[in-house]
Amino acid sequence: MKTPLLYKVYRALRRGWNSMTPEARQAVKTFVASQKTAHGYMNAGGHEDGYYKQFGELLETVFKPGRLLYKRMNLTVQESRLKDTAYGRFFDFLAGTPQPSMANYQLSKLTTNAVCCILTMQHQMDEPLESKFVEWLQQRQDASGGFFANDQAPIPDMLSTAVALFTLRLIGVEVQEATPFIQAHWLDNGGFAPTLYDDYSDVEYVFYGLLALGSK
Repeated sequence: MKTPLLYKVYRALRRGWNSMTPEARQAVKTFVASQKTAHGYMNAGGHEDGYYKQFGELLETVFKPGRLLYKRMNLTVQESRLKDTAYGRFFDFLAGTPQPSMANYQLSKLTTNAVCCILTMQHQMDEPLESKFVEWLQQRQDASGGFFANDQAPIPDMLSTAVALFTLRLIGVEVQEATPFIQAHWLDNGGFAPTLYDDYSDVEYVFYGLLALGSK
């Protein structure tokens, strides 16, 4: 039986976590702890938000391996605005919900994270990988090592970079070195910035930072 996708994500997060120095890990843990509320985690605006709980709880399993692992890794899409998108389907797929084929989506209408969702699901369901999607994704990588969200994006970002690196490693495609790009987004407070134009973070972007580090 193929290893569940969610566990592959977890292992990538653990690789990223283990690649950091003890001082860096402590900074990340301190930042994540600062984002926790009585019932979940805060968004970048400082308000409790159910969407961020899934990232915070998964990070907790990374910090403390084996701690209610499968129970706490049961991710769900909690914002209805995501459910009918390729990215929303990806979260449903992480939670084990069967998904229909997405091979008929048009590249002109997709972003990097959506193409990653398609390739990841095709790989997990042992479907033939669409070469047009693989090539399109490879072309989104910048000389810096980061990935652009789409053809029009002015700069690469951490979300696109993390999911692209994870996906390409999953399907066995080599990528350019991305470590300097990832490290440039690590903030003094322990979080990871969405782009080099941003100076804030949240638990979602800590997730992307560790995923990128563990997938490069």
